[in-house]
Amino acid sequence: MKAHRRAFTLIELLVVIAIIAILAAILFPVFAQAKVAAKKATIISNAKQLGLGAIMYASDYDDMFSPTAGFNGGWNMPSFMVLIEPYIKNIDIVMDTFSPAKITDNPMVLNSQWTMLPRRNASSWCPQVDTDTSGCAFGAYNARTRNEITNGERWVREGVGGVWKDTTQWMSWASYGFKDSYPSLTQTQVARIAETVLITQSNAMGAQWHHDWNPDECFRYWGDGVFNLYGDMNMVTGPAARIGAGGQDAGIYPTSVASLQTWPKGTNVSVFTDGHAKAQLWLAMHSKSVTAPSGAKYLAYAAPEVP
Repeated sequence: MKAHRRAFTLIELLVVIAIIAILAAILFPVFAQAKVAAKKATIISNAKQLGLGAIMYASDYDDMFSPTAGFNGGWNMPSFMVLIEPYIKNIDIVMDTFSPAKITDNPMVLNSQWTMLPRRNASSWCPQVDTDTSGCAFGAYNARTRNEITNGERWVREGVGGVWKDTTQWMSWASYGFKDSYPSLTQTQVARIAETVLITQSNAMGAQWHHDWNPDECFRYWGDGVFNLYGDMNMVTGPAARIGAGGQDAGIYPTSVASLQTWPKGTNVSVFTDGHAKAQLWLAMHSKSVTAPSGAKYLAYAAPEVP
């Protein structure tokens, strides 16, 4: 007698293929979420190490944090990451796992992944009195900010980083919005160390705050796309909200747009002046204020000397 082999019918094969396709559709988003979670854990760890490096630097320099940036001439503008590198000893830590930058990119692009928020008084453009909110203030130029976040007010913002220049160089930092020299804050000058951002994900080395660009605006760091983290696109310079979002949801716009049209939906990772790192949604981060003795309101994360 001949043995009869029973083969799968076409219907059975289609059912199996359909089940596999359904399982793949269910599992692939889970895999993507797991990948994002892993990258998020990495970036929080990197941020914490950058913060600890900045704190170690301060402990060796009379309690003073490093400058946000410096100028050596020849377009050599080392950021705080270069200055604290001896304390981290691993260049890979500066790489933001959610940014488009590569380790082989131009140094200006690499320096634009993070920023140590600069001091208001380090800028040659910002009003030096905190009650003057005509510029260098959250909501100064974006009416939507005042309508939806600040209740008609303009909130001052302040950082901890100063700026320096090699005294042998003739070119003035003022061309870039910075004073030629202004000291950083010391750790003991920071009143609310657990609430004040020290270093944060950014799209420009100094967050462009020294150029009077605010967190609710977007701007190209340089006119030449070679030096821009996102090429020829306007971008929220700092703090950036890249985690879980891209394009306009992360604050990346065409060059025709200068003020945010929608609030970034992504998450930002920052490290605070006490050394802890934290991830928070951009809108939640920019919805809190504190009031200074002068009566001026500040962004809560950017008010280092407000008790």
